[in-house]
Amino acid sequence: MTPAQRHQGLDIEILLKRTEVYTKAKEQNPCRWTGKIKNWEHEKEVKLNPGNATTESNKCEAA
Repeated sequence: MTPAQRHQGLDIEILLKRTEVYTKAKEQNPCRWTGKIKNWEHEKEVKLNPGNATTESNKCEAA
């Protein structure tokens, strides 16, 4: 899913369709699956590089 699709509000529909596709695939060929299907639930907030949080003190040192 692209950022543009999220901004346009298409993400929820896309995730619902992915859930349907994976569920159907598991039903058709359960031998390929060792557990549950991937969690395709909508996440309200998504962060890019969440481990790279910048603090105000780091900003001052870089300048």
